[in-house]
Amino acid sequence: MNDIDWWVWLLIALAAVLIVVALVVAVRKASEDHRREQQREKATALRDEAQETRVEAQQTQAAAASAKADAEEARLEAERLDREAARATQSAAERASEADRVDPDVTGDDPSPGDAEVGSDRDPDLDRRQEADVDRDPDLDRRQEADVDRDPDLDSRQEADVDRNRSDDGNVAR
Repeated sequence: MNDIDWWVWLLIALAAVLIVVALVVAVRKASEDHRREQQREKATALRDEAQETRVEAQQTQAAAASAKADAEEARLEAERLDREAARATQSAAERASEADRVDPDVTGDDPSPGDAEVGSDRDPDLDRRQEADVDRDPDLDRRQEADVDRDPDLDSRQEADVDRNRSDDGNVAR
């Protein structure tokens, strides 16, 4: 080793240091490139997520606008129906009043005529009879309403069968 000059050793050491520095710079650059790529991927994912959220928000806004429009349409329809019902009620009252005025049987002494209420001449015993029917079976009522051409003898036999199966407390035995 003594036969190599000192300046050669200096050049070799300098070359080694330059190689190490070059490796450190290359590793640092690769690390920085890797970090930037990860950040780009993260940014892309965030942008995609933001776009999806924006689309969902637009869909939600569209659904809300549609619901508001439907609600407004329903409100307008309800107001129209209220006006129509008021007109029909007024028309019915006017017709009832006209009927009371035209009817030769209605006199000024009768308290019900002229009050312009539909049904003012209704049967006074109707409410009492309806209250008495409160305990009736609603299914039986529906069947009776549905079957207009029934045999009255068959109906009385069915009622008798039901009464025969009732216990003292009113419950039907099964």
